Amino acid sequence: MYFTADGVHAMDVTLLWAMQEAYGVFDLELFSGGPAWIDEKRFDIEAKYDVEKYPNLTREQRELMLQQLLADRFKLVVHHEARDFPLYALVPSKGGPNLEGTKPDQIQQSKLGGPVCVVTAARRGTLGLKGCTSADLARILYGAAKPDLGRKVVDQTGLTGRYTVELHWTPVDTSMSSASASAATDAAGPSIFTAVKEQLGLELKPIKGPLDTIVIDHVEMPTEN
Repeated sequence: MYFTADGVHAMDVTLLWAMQEAYGVFDLELFSGGPAWIDEKRFDIEAKYDVEKYPNLTREQRELMLQQLLADRFKLVVHHEARDFPLYALVPSKGGPNLEGTKPDQIQQSKLGGPVCVVTAARRGTLGLKGCTSADLARILYGAAKPDLGRKVVDQTGLTGRYTVELHWTPVDTSMSSASASAATDAAGPSIFTAVKEQLGLELKPIKGPLDTIVIDHVEMPTEN
């Protein structure tokens, strides 16, 4: 599923998948309500708009159009609700951030307009980014190190630039007990917490805080076009 120059294209996607694109929310824990079929039934979506009437739309404007499409075709009604979650706040360490700024000519620009965060490496134990904000780093770090973290990461660095990041850590062996896994990690290399502090000059501070969740109030199976 992706936005095109004049609309949106999706093939064999669930409604829940389409909702993630429409609301820019990709953590399933932040959705609730609705029947089971929203994550089971598959659909093809092909929608276009008049580019002369709506030129140079931003990503946010395209998301709003997709939200309206889902409301029209699926009779989707949702509301937003803040709920508390255990989180990690990404904050500067005492020594201050140690992030390499991405040169302007190395920041990739989207065909739809605006700078793009590029993931150059993403596997357990390694994360590479180019042209990314600290908010991008927090979001992608959670996805890349979810078994090591166990909770979402929110950006509280106050940084406003775009950065190139190379981060390496030793993933926790989830088949071991927490004590054994921690000892093995210390012996083999830095944990995700140590790596973030030593390599990026940032810290992961445990907190509890609200996140915006999307609650499904009503939805209907659409008829074929």
